[in-house]
Amino acid sequence: MANPKHLDYAKRSGDDAIESKNYIENEHGFASWDVEGDVFRVIQIYGDGKYWDRYLRQIAKEHRCKTAIFHTRRNPEAWKRRYNAQIVETCMMIELEY
Repeated sequence: MANPKHLDYAKRSGDDAIESKNYIENEHGFASWDVEGDVFRVIQIYGDGKYWDRYLRQIAKEHRCKTAIFHTRRNPEAWKRRYNAQIVETCMMIELEY
């Protein structure tokens, strides 16, 4: 069931569902993640960025992941500066008409 955090996240991100895989929610917000080989994939994240950065890095370390990936529809340059991230790919979308 959606709560105010979920609704705010959906409004900001454009996502229409909250991923339940490895879902964590607490007073800092919520996050979901997955491990694919040695890659830690952040699926969704909302709330206190500093807290989630530390928390998710620790989980990635426990899984011996070498890299972490995530995406944003918001300003990627801000994420790049804040988390020392690098932009590695561009996602493209085509509207299909039938």
